[in-house]
Amino acid sequence: MKQRMRFSIAVTVLALSPSVGMSQGAPGTNLAVDVRVTAVTMRGETTQVTYVLRNAPTSAEQLFRFVVEAPAPVVRIWRPEPRGDWVAYTNYAFRSVARWAVLGEEMAPGDESPPLVFEAIGLPAIVTSSVRGYTPLSTDIPSDTLPMPVLEVVPDSTVGVEPFPTDGSAGNLLSRLHLLLDQACGTALAWITSSTVCTSLGGKLDTASQRLSQADTAGAETQIQSFLTELEAQHGTGLPVNDSAYWLLKVNAEYILGRL
Repeated sequence: MKQRMRFSIAVTVLALSPSVGMSQGAPGTNLAVDVRVTAVTMRGETTQVTYVLRNAPTSAEQLFRFVVEAPAPVVRIWRPEPRGDWVAYTNYAFRSVARWAVLGEEMAPGDESPPLVFEAIGLPAIVTSSVRGYTPLSTDIPSDTLPMPVLEVVPDSTVGVEPFPTDGSAGNLLSRLHLLLDQACGTALAWITSSTVCTSLGGKLDTASQRLSQADTAGAETQIQSFLTELEAQHGTGLPVNDSAYWLLKVNAEYILGRL
């Protein structure tokens, strides 16, 4: 007996730039989605991340699923309103993830999601993510057919949570923050689009590390505060620091300040 099946399996990825127009690709990949990190907060050792997704008007498919890799296992995930239209999971294909899927009306081109929120124990980090569009299968597939059909996804990177480093010293955390800054400034992410701003922010972290190595805690604090002030000034519409870079760097810098 055959039954029509709706699959949400993604084991192959297809790179697709969200800045270009949609060309016909594999089912599930004909969409461009803007993933905005709208808030990252820490309470104690728990980090909460909030996203809002917008399916671009140029997309050829509805948005069906959003997955964020979770190196630090999710301790809480919220199912957004209206709750009957969404499901949320914390694992997928034997991987630790934060995953949301639309059960009701999929997000049409031009639609925006409600806030998608999860919590994990650890620090904000750069993680892989993916979205997939919904396209109903037009073929009848026997229910006992193996392997399952491969459906492709659109891969990306976003802000997530990773476990605390084994070395939690302020010096090591500053080195980690500098690495995150370098990644945010790199061409692969381009979350900060001004090389001048990148150089200035990096210089403040270098000076903070030097002060710390000289046991000048007050001097290190001053440099990190200056880093945060510049980060704030360069974040916003039309400015070089986007939301992902802002929340990633801000929360990590504030965490270091709390440990000095």
